[in-house]
Amino acid sequence: MSDTWLLTEDRVWPERVPWKESLFSIANGHLGTRGTFEEGYGDSVPATFMHGLFVTPAGDLPYLAPLPDWTGVIITVDGVRFGLDERLPAGYERTLDFRTGVLTRRVLWRGTGTGLLRVEFLRLLSMADPGLASLEVTVTSLTDDVQIGIETGLDGSITGPFGAPWSRVDWKRPKQDRLTMRAQSDDGASVTASCVVRGLGPMGVIHHARHPRLTATLDLAPGEWLRMVKHTAYRRGADAPELPDTGFEEVAAASSSEWSRRWETSHIEVPGDPFAEHALRFAAFHLIGGAPRNGEGAGVGARLLTGYGYRHHVFWDADIFCVPYLTMTQPDLARAHLGYRHRGLPGARRKAAQYGRVGAFCAWESAGTGDEVTPDWGETPDGERIRIRTGEIEEHIVADVAWAADHYHRWTGDRAFLDTEGAEMILDGARYWQSRIEMDPEGRGHLRHVIGPDEYHVDVDDNFFTNVMAAWHLAAAVRHGAGRDDLAGRLGLEPGWSQELENLARSLRPMPGPNGVFEQHDGYFALDQVEMSRFEPRAAPMHYVLGEKVLERSQITKQADVIMGLVLLDDLHDPDLIGANLDFYEPRTDHGSSLSLAMHSVAASLAGRPEDAYEYFRRAAAIDLEDSMLNSNHGVHAATQGGLLQAALVGFAGLGLGPGGPETRPRLPEHWEALGFSFVHGGTRHEWEARAGKPARGDKAPRADHDGGG
Repeated sequence: MSDTWLLTEDRVWPERVPWKESLFSIANGHLGTRGTFEEGYGDSVPATFMHGLFVTPAGDLPYLAPLPDWTGVIITVDGVRFGLDERLPAGYERTLDFRTGVLTRRVLWRGTGTGLLRVEFLRLLSMADPGLASLEVTVTSLTDDVQIGIETGLDGSITGPFGAPWSRVDWKRPKQDRLTMRAQSDDGASVTASCVVRGLGPMGVIHHARHPRLTATLDLAPGEWLRMVKHTAYRRGADAPELPDTGFEEVAAASSSEWSRRWETSHIEVPGDPFAEHALRFAAFHLIGGAPRNGEGAGVGARLLTGYGYRHHVFWDADIFCVPYLTMTQPDLARAHLGYRHRGLPGARRKAAQYGRVGAFCAWESAGTGDEVTPDWGETPDGERIRIRTGEIEEHIVADVAWAADHYHRWTGDRAFLDTEGAEMILDGARYWQSRIEMDPEGRGHLRHVIGPDEYHVDVDDNFFTNVMAAWHLAAAVRHGAGRDDLAGRLGLEPGWSQELENLARSLRPMPGPNGVFEQHDGYFALDQVEMSRFEPRAAPMHYVLGEKVLERSQITKQADVIMGLVLLDDLHDPDLIGANLDFYEPRTDHGSSLSLAMHSVAASLAGRPEDAYEYFRRAAAIDLEDSMLNSNHGVHAATQGGLLQAALVGFAGLGLGPGGPETRPRLPEHWEALGFSFVHGGTRHEWEARAGKPARGDKAPRADHDGGG
C-alpha cells in the first residue's frame, strides 16, 4: 500500500459497485454523498443526505431523505453515451484522499466508432461551507475530432429503498448558468437546492419536471479539452442558498484547510504496518465527516451518511463506539451528538411513561427526535414474521447514553455541558432504573425481561451487561448529582435519593464464578453447548445457519455481553479476569454483529494478548474494507470504525485517564514498531508516540479550534 492516506481502485468490478459506493462516500458533517459514478451505472444507488432531514411516509417509519441529486452528468461522444456499464474503460483509477476529502476518478474510454478520450472527475463536499458541493469534469480528446455533449442539473426524481421522498418538486432558471429546485414531502419537510455550471459556454435547458438539466455541445480536436465546474448548494426550507463565485480549486483549498485542522487532533501513524495505518485513517475520515456538527439537530447514524442502512437511525452504537473516539480527538463532534441526546429527553420520558415508569427511557432507535422508531415487526432469514422487541426491552441504551456523557465530561472538563445538559441526562436515566429494578427478599436487585447486546437471546433475566451498566449508571448519578438538589427535585427524585441509588447499584453488581467467569444472563450456563467449528467454513452469521429458535436454546452469542461490560468499566480491568472470560466466551461467540470484533480487540489488549487483539482488529477492518459481512453496500458501519479507533488508542496504546491526566500502557503487536497518535484532553492537544513496554511520551500545545472544553 503506497499511500495510506488514499483509498484507491484501478478496476471496475460490476458486482462490487454498490459496496464501493459506500467506501468512496464523502461527507462534511452536514451533507454526505455516496461514491456513485457521475454518469450512472447499472444498479447504482446515488444519494446525498443532509443531517436531520428526515421524511416520514404515511404509515411508515422516518428515514433520512435523499436530496435532489447534484452529481449526475450525462456525457455523449459523437452521440454515443459515455458509460462504464456500456463499455469497459481502457484505463481507470479512482482515489479518495482522506487528507482533503477530494474524490478523483480518471477514465480512458473509447465508444463504438469514437476516438479515445480521457475523462477526469473531481468532487468534494466543502468542510469550509457545509452546504456546498462542488464538481469538476475535464474531457480531453486524445486521438480524433469529437463532438461532446454534456447535460447536468438537479435530479428531484431520486428515490431510495423507501420510495420517492418528494411529493412536490418545483424549479426555475434564475440565470442562464443556474438552476434552483425546491422539493417538499407530504409530511412537511422541504429543501432547496441551487446549482451553477461554468466552462461550457452558452447552454440550453431540458425542461424535465423533476430533472431539469443545463446542456451544451462542444467540438474538440485531438489534444483539446473542456472543463466544466459545477457548484451546488443546499438549504432546508424555501430560501435559495447562495453559490460561490470561485472555481473548484478555490473551494477545494478552503475545504482542505478545514480538513487539516481536523487531522491535527486525529493524527494516527503505524510505522511498519500500512494495512493498519490505512484502516485507521479510513475509519477516522468517515467518522469525522459523518458525525454531525453543532446545530445540525442530529446524532451519529448507524451507517453515518454513506448509505440507507437502518434508515440513518441512531442506536447505542454511537454512544459506546463512536462518541468515545470523537471525545478524545474531536470533542465538538462528541458534544454535538450528546446535544442530540439531550434534546431527545422529552421523547425518552414519553417512552418511560408508556411502560408505566418514570425518568428517561432512551429510544433504541431514534431519528429526528428522541421518540422510539424501532419497527414492531420483522422477518427471520427463512421468512417467518417475528415481533421486534429491542425497542421495548433492550434497555441498556439508558446507561450507554449516560456512560458517553460521563466519558465526555471526564476527558474535556466541560463543566458547562454538565450543568446545562449532562447531569440532567444522567440523573433522569438513573430515575428510570430506580423505577425499573425489582428487589427480592434477600435484597438483590433484578432486571428481568431484557435483551442485552447479545440479541440471539431475547427476554432474559439479569443480563450481565445491562445489570453492570445500570449499576454503574446509578453510582454515576450520585457523583454527578452531588450538590444538585434543585435539579433532583425537578426530576422527581425524593429526599434521600442518593443513598437509595447507591443501595440499588450495590444490589445489581454480579459476582464471577470460581473460575472467574461471569454468567451472561440468568440460566445461560444451562443452555446447550454447540461446537460452531462444525459449521466452518461459513460466511453467514449463525442465526442464518441455525435459525432464531435453535440459537435461543444454545450458548451461541451474537456478541459477548460480558466482554463488553468488562471493557467499558474501569474497575473491571483486571487482565486475568478479562482473560478468563475471553477464553470462555470466544468459542461461543459468533461475532454476528459489526460491533463485536473491535470490542474483543480492546479486551484482548487489556488482557495482555496483543497478537490476539491484532487478529480481532484485522477481522474488524475487513467488515467494510473487504465487505466480509456482505452488507456494506448499505453503508459504512459507524460502530466498526469507532471500534477500530478505540482498539488502537485504548487497546494497543492503552490510552486512559489516571489521577494526573492522560496516561498509556502500550500493548503493541509484535510487528508494530510504534503507534503515533494525537488526542485532546481538557482543551489541550497532545501528540504522543507509544512503544511496547514504555509509557507514551510527546508534546502538547494549546488548541484554539473546535475544542470541547468549557
